[in-house]
Amino acid sequence: MNVGIIGYGNMGSSFARGLKEKASRIVVFDITEEKLKKALEDGFGVAKDLYFLVKESQWILLAVKPKDAKSVLENLKEVFEDRLLISIVAGLSIGTMESYLGKKKIIRAMPNLNVAVQKGVIAYTCNSEVSQEEKEDVVKVFSSCGSLYEIGEELMNAFTAMAGSGPAFVFKFLSALIMAGIREGFSYETSRGIAIDTVLGSCELLKRWGGHPEEWITKVASPGGTTVEGIKVLENRGFSGIVIECIEKTREKAEKLC
Repeated sequence: MNVGIIGYGNMGSSFARGLKEKASRIVVFDITEEKLKKALEDGFGVAKDLYFLVKESQWILLAVKPKDAKSVLENLKEVFEDRLLISIVAGLSIGTMESYLGKKKIIRAMPNLNVAVQKGVIAYTCNSEVSQEEKEDVVKVFSSCGSLYEIGEELMNAFTAMAGSGPAFVFKFLSALIMAGIREGFSYETSRGIAIDTVLGSCELLKRWGGHPEEWITKVASPGGTTVEGIKVLENRGFSGIVIECIEKTREKAEKLC
């Protein structure tokens, strides 16, 4: 499958690297010469204009800034034909894209930062023009960039709050855990390693063996032991409620920006 990528910023370049092993060919277009040069250095073909990119591609990944999406899509309307558009433009609904491009095959996707290391979380939703076979092909190819979740378009803002902004919240927790380790006497490097490995191992255990997180808490927290004292502090300070409110407020902000 030949993939054309419009926009070679952080996300566009991350997807290009992730798709490298699955796509037959990747062609990049960007209005910035420096980014095109970077794409060449990374081993990808570059297009001299949008029309060449569309001609050479079956799938088009739209990775431009929201303010640029309208002009790009309207310019492609007459030459897009039966190709598939996969848009990762924040806040750009399928209905809006159809108004710019026409009734074409469109998938709206929302990735998070972790696509940069092929461990992204990607939500997607398709319009009625995308067949089941095409959807399965996209999932198969894009799984090289991370985990994909099909959701209703009405949940995109909630996904943005939970997974799009989520890495920042995880980093905030990690930062606090690292600082706590330093306060207890570890060097920064040692504390950082302990914190990262603890979080990674805990996530892998839950993913591999399943169960509810609370079940695993009971396995770690012995009656009258040390862990219970820490859990008590978190619960007294409203830790769970703070996280839930954090996601709620982030989702509300996302809705206002749409």
